[in-house]
Amino acid sequence: MAWLKLTQKALYLMQGGTNQYLQKVDLQPHNPEREQYRFNVPVDWFQSLNNPPQSMIVSLEEGEPQPVTPETPLASTLDRVITTQEWNAEPPREDFERTIPKYIVIHHSAHRNPPHAVSEGTEEGAKELARSIQKDHLYGRNWSDSGHNFLNTTGGYLLEGRQGSLEAVMEGKSVRSAHAKQDDALLSGGNSSPGIENEGNFMSFEMVETQWNSLVELCAAICHACNITADNIRGHRDFSNTQCPGDWLYNQLPRLRQAVRERLMIAKD
Repeated sequence: MAWLKLTQKALYLMQGGTNQYLQKVDLQPHNPEREQYRFNVPVDWFQSLNNPPQSMIVSLEEGEPQPVTPETPLASTLDRVITTQEWNAEPPREDFERTIPKYIVIHHSAHRNPPHAVSEGTEEGAKELARSIQKDHLYGRNWSDSGHNFLNTTGGYLLEGRQGSLEAVMEGKSVRSAHAKQDDALLSGGNSSPGIENEGNFMSFEMVETQWNSLVELCAAICHACNITADNIRGHRDFSNTQCPGDWLYNQLPRLRQAVRERLMIAKD
């Protein structure tokens, strides 16, 4: 019998913190070459996490299951990012340079907010939104791929944007993107750092809690993986003459930085 071995999240986050394994779940390919698969997480699995993962990565093993060594919860945030392969992205037009990131750049997509958000708060809607944005960037703006590195939808789904972004962050790097025009009068280096596109228009609309929590978790995971200080979480308008990421979200950046600092401290402890 093939057992499913949890590769992330640490057993202490599960009910009672005991060694638990599953025999029947619906698997979706994640990295078949490594025998890694994704499955949706039952909502009642995790008792000690305010923002539990919506999916997890597992590897298949033969024989009796072995105990899993707990790892930082921040790593599991990257594990639940829906890859470009999983949302069926078109191939990029070129290979992208790997860079050493200094910032995390926060954007808004200027799409509709809940309850009429384009993604409708669903995983399939999130994938469709990612495809729509990529198509606009490829054919509307004639870019080589999606301009952003990550997408955070109103339902809290996290998706890879520019291809190679997830793998690069896991290696402590980024891929050069097209989300923050460099202006000598402002900061430089935006496109060599991860850009997070947040679905919605946040000029005055307040981000819903689910999406906010996912943004905090993703920023903390990137800061941790890439050794970026929370002070360097910036808004798009810090790099370019733009209203992005909207007045409300831009004004929340101090709160976001503080939330990320606290998240990093919890993970460190």
